Amino acid sequence: MNKKDLIREVSARTQVPRASTGRIIDEFLVAMRRALSDGHRVELRRFGAFDFRRRRARTLRNPRNGKDYRVPAKVVPVFHAAKALSLVVRRPAERSGAHEAE
Repeated sequence: MNKKDLIREVSARTQVPRASTGRIIDEFLVAMRRALSDGHRVELRRFGAFDFRRRRARTLRNPRNGKDYRVPAKVVPVFHAAKALSLVVRRPAERSGAHEAE
């Protein structure tokens, strides 16, 4: 599902025009980006939490030429799925009998 599909589905379920739904979703995403960039965790109950993780600086080696490269420290976004979301996502696979090797 992409953003356009999300707007279409939310609009249909709420009976709100697509243009308005699109603006609401855009503002929702802006608010999330702002909170994360300000160092805050964004938690949506029963869905999950958007957070960030600090990665330390490290040295990597290019296997082709053997040169070492210094990778600077950085902050990366992460998502932690809530238990309720994990259970919903897992259920269809359990019903069909399909299990992926972990």
